[in-house]
Amino acid sequence: MGLLVAAALAGLGVSAAFFGFAAFIDRYGRTRPAPQQAAAVVVLGAKVLADGRASPALERRVEAAAELFHQRLSRLIIFSGGAFGALPAEAKVMQRLAQELDVPASACLLEDQSHTTEENARFTAELLRARGIQQVLLVTDGFHLLRAVRLFRREGVATIPVASKRELTTGQRVRAAVREAIASLRP
Repeated sequence: MGLLVAAALAGLGVSAAFFGFAAFIDRYGRTRPAPQQAAAVVVLGAKVLADGRASPALERRVEAAAELFHQRLSRLIIFSGGAFGALPAEAKVMQRLAQELDVPASACLLEDQSHTTEENARFTAELLRARGIQQVLLVTDGFHLLRAVRLFRREGVATIPVASKRELTTGQRVRAAVREAIASLRP
């Protein structure tokens, strides 16, 4: 009986730690320090809809990047995200949206091969190193920032996190934070 109680208590401790981590992810993503100047803005991809249009999450990420560009915090935006199936690459959809928001094509660079956040970081880091860029403003949804920052820093890229202005319900925030906590536990 004592072993069962000890196992149950250990399980509660692990659960508490996991949900504590998920709460930290949520809090990290909702803290929005003032962005500062950087050599580039990197925008991580999100879903492209079946008709080739950007999902609302993708739109908000591009809007945040365009705002940073128009605030003159950077003169280069790198859109990172590949194609899934017959859909256009997330990076190409983002560039099109940015141009609709008065960001010139000359200010845009595409990384259109990645399919995961880890690949976003690895492939974008290669583009950054080739240009001698060491620090970026990293734009994604708030719940995604902690993991994205960790992966970019692992690639040697200094990041200034910028959360898109995506308002989620409490339930959506909990689900997103739990999903990110699980993804963060992968090696």
